[in-house]
Amino acid sequence: MKKTLILLCVCLFVNRSFAHGQTGDAELDAPAKAYVLSRFCTEVKYNFAFYDKLEFDWDSLCVASMPSLTATLSDEDFLKGMQVLCNKLQDGHTYIFPMNNPKDPSDWIRPFPMKTERIGDRVFVTAVYSSVLKQSGVRPGCEIVEIDDENVLDYGNRHIRPYLASSTPQWAKYRPFAEFELTKDKGSRTSRILFKDEKGEEFAVESDRNIAWDLQNGTPSMSFRVEEGNIGLLTVGSFQNSDFDRAYFDELYDEILKTDALIIDIRNNSGGNSLHADYLISHFIHQPIPQGTWSSPMYIAAHASWNYPREWYVQTPDPVLPVKEKEIYKNPIVLLVNATTFSSAENFCVLFRGAKRGKIIGTPTGGSTGNPVFIDLGFGFGCCICTKHELDTEGNEFVGIGIQPDILAEEDIDTFLDNGDSVMEKALDFLRSE
Repeated sequence: MKKTLILLCVCLFVNRSFAHGQTGDAELDAPAKAYVLSRFCTEVKYNFAFYDKLEFDWDSLCVASMPSLTATLSDEDFLKGMQVLCNKLQDGHTYIFPMNNPKDPSDWIRPFPMKTERIGDRVFVTAVYSSVLKQSGVRPGCEIVEIDDENVLDYGNRHIRPYLASSTPQWAKYRPFAEFELTKDKGSRTSRILFKDEKGEEFAVESDRNIAWDLQNGTPSMSFRVEEGNIGLLTVGSFQNSDFDRAYFDELYDEILKTDALIIDIRNNSGGNSLHADYLISHFIHQPIPQGTWSSPMYIAAHASWNYPREWYVQTPDPVLPVKEKEIYKNPIVLLVNATTFSSAENFCVLFRGAKRGKIIGTPTGGSTGNPVFIDLGFGFGCCICTKHELDTEGNEFVGIGIQPDILAEEDIDTFLDNGDSVMEKALDFLRSE
């Protein structure tokens, strides 16, 4: 039984856009830092769905961390220290973030206007959103060699990975280099990035991060095309409300129905609204799919006074039903995943596998889902804490593990540089052989 530390706290929507930043007010004093730490440690004890599974004493860790955290020299150092502490929980849906922007907009946190991706032990640009970068020679397919004279992998593992919430080694390995994570920092901070183009020639770009995003994103979050052999490719890049347009999917679905087989690509889909995932799967199932049971910690003050053990709310949601008044797609399907398939995208994997609808091809997913609660910790800091422990449709754990593919397939660097996709090719070969 864990010893209980009583933390005395006086009660005093996370903006996850690129413009979130450090607290905009003066540096916090030691009592304010102690308050934020104490509040967070207490909220974890009451809300964290995996608290009972911790292999260390959380109270002792919080107490041991107090001297160094309250002595940090800046709010930024305090934030990083809190993030390191939080990451001891090893949960991708539990993290610390700043809630206030600096007063000077030039100091807001921003990435360079480009997307990146790690393939093997190299990092490549996958999209560019700035004419300044484009004119400097930065193109999709360019390799990032160094940032600020530091090898790019060393840079990501030193400056990004320790502060990024993670449930699995695969997420921690690939997420720091995915999307916009790699270069996020104060907009006013200047960095020198060394690139290598497709001919192997190196060139450097040095700039602050306040570069105009003046190029449109030419790749929609959801897209569809037909490959040779009448095999459809549906790419779903996000289940966020702002990205998943049901009306647009309905238009695409008319074309999907004409194909002889289908690949659904949710690689690099970091999740969003699980109801969109349910809507998508409902078009490809012939009968109801059972959903996995989930549980969440409860607290009843009277029961605590009687020394009751920790109590749980447990629910098995109603099955997901096939879509009504539409033709169901009945042809073969393959699902593509990777280490940055995350959250509600993993819930989609659970339903897909539970329906026995087809093979999953790729690498193990990020291994984190759950319904986080948003908490204002005061003094410009907030946190999210995972409140749901979810199982798959057969009662198996996948949080902290990842959805395991039926067919392992990793991206090949040479194929990528040749504008190909080795995982996609494997899926196409599989469907054609079927």
